[in-house]
Amino acid sequence: MKVNTHLKSHDYYLKDVCRIVNQKQQLLYIKNNVYPIDIYTSIDQRTGNDIVVMIFSRKESEELYRLWCNYELE
Repeated sequence: MKVNTHLKSHDYYLKDVCRIVNQKQQLLYIKNNVYPIDIYTSIDQRTGNDIVVMIFSRKESEELYRLWCNYELE
């Protein structure tokens, strides 16, 4: 399924992206020069709190995700 975003130049397919809601993870990706291709607000279903969801390219963030999972991303 193709998703159209407010960022017209960055239409994307769901299989090609990952959603990141963890603020620390979002900031570390940006700190390491991998930038979101879309950003939107949502509501955390567990807490009812507002959250920011950032959409990253799965391909561009692959290495950072591996580092994140191994607690090595700085």
